[in-house]
Amino acid sequence: MDWKTLPGFEEKYAKVSVKTHKTFDGKVIEVLYGAKDADGNPVMPKEVGTDGAGRWFGIETNGEYRMFSLTRPACDGGTTEYGTSHNDTALEDMENDIRAKVELAKQIENADDDEFDGLIEKWNAIENWDTPREKNLEERKNHALNRHETRKAEENGNKEKKLKLLEEAKSYVNSTEWKKVAEVFKALEEEWNEIGHAGVENNALWKEFKNAQREFNANRKNYFANLDEIHEKSAEVKKELIEKAKELSENVKSWKNTSEEMNLLMDKWKEAGSAGRELNDKLWDEFNTIRKSFFDARKQFFNERNAEFKKSSEAKNSIIEQAKEIVASNDFSKQVTDVMKDLDKKWKEAGYSGKDSNDKLWEEFKNIKEKFWDGKHADTQKRFKEVLARKESQVDTIKEEVNRLEEQVFETDNLDVVHSIERRIREKKDTIEKTKADIEDLKKRIDEEEAE
Repeated sequence: MDWKTLPGFEEKYAKVSVKTHKTFDGKVIEVLYGAKDADGNPVMPKEVGTDGAGRWFGIETNGEYRMFSLTRPACDGGTTEYGTSHNDTALEDMENDIRAKVELAKQIENADDDEFDGLIEKWNAIENWDTPREKNLEERKNHALNRHETRKAEENGNKEKKLKLLEEAKSYVNSTEWKKVAEVFKALEEEWNEIGHAGVENNALWKEFKNAQREFNANRKNYFANLDEIHEKSAEVKKELIEKAKELSENVKSWKNTSEEMNLLMDKWKEAGSAGRELNDKLWDEFNTIRKSFFDARKQFFNERNAEFKKSSEAKNSIIEQAKEIVASNDFSKQVTDVMKDLDKKWKEAGYSGKDSNDKLWEEFKNIKEKFWDGKHADTQKRFKEVLARKESQVDTIKEEVNRLEEQVFETDNLDVVHSIERRIREKKDTIEKTKADIEDLKKRIDEEEAE
């Protein structure tokens, strides 16, 4: 708020004090105005409270004004209002906050990792007065923060690399490949030294790494100090593993389960260590021969089984093709029906085709069979209905013949002829009744077929 816009302000009767202030890189301004003499005429003010003068107090930075307090002239009520929550201590509080930030900026620029977050928290708790000096300090703080975060990211990356090396080092602690692993540890240490600082955990990680290396070296030293005893124990373990391998290979109940157990024995063999060069080679030859014999037998079993699956699949594919040809022929005679039934027997005789093919082949064969039996059912219904139509037509024809014969009875007086005609009428009526019985039987069979 610029004092020049204040109500009642006249520049020629105003006393303006401007002081440069290095603390915030701006100016402190005090303006006295609105003084009047005893007759009520404007005069140059002396001080607030003696001649009714008002006072505007604030700062200017980069051409912008900020009011800290405004005491209006006595003629305008003499009331006071503040531009901040700090009231009369605004300038002092601002100076203290900026000085605090100056000190914090120095501390942040030189802070250790464990101090940094606390200093930033303190910085954020200080009020921002939006002065040029604060902007400069903010840039210093942000530069230090970026530098810190960059270093932190680099340290975290180094930490991840060292953790991987540490994990690898620990994996070799119990290895018995003494010469090879000693070289590995040497290479890991060289790689470790090429990686930069890993932050607060750097020393702890190095200590863990060296402990793993020392533990391996202690194991190696102990091994060579007790080599004969170690060879003896290793030989005992390996002889037991040979016996277990024999037992497994001679009592195979499940190739899958036995293979898993045989592989576990191999893992234990590696863990057992050396039994001494000469004996170790001899034991290995014996153990490996058993394993090879087992896996060769397994391979032969699966080869033979797969050959059976292939043979079964080929037979079933042939059966499927025969069934397709039968369906395509649209022939539902007894001879063809018997052939279709015989395909079911051949299917069972073909055996199992393996989990990948068996169900798929059966589904295809079943669908083809359903087409045949659906067709046969429809064909049977058609033939029954054709026979039924002929029988019904036959009944109508015979009835007409009976009617003509009955008319002939009244056309003659010859008793022999009459008796002959009546005999023929009875025969035809008997035929009608038998045909009707056949018709009812056919209808019943048609209904039964349709119900299926």
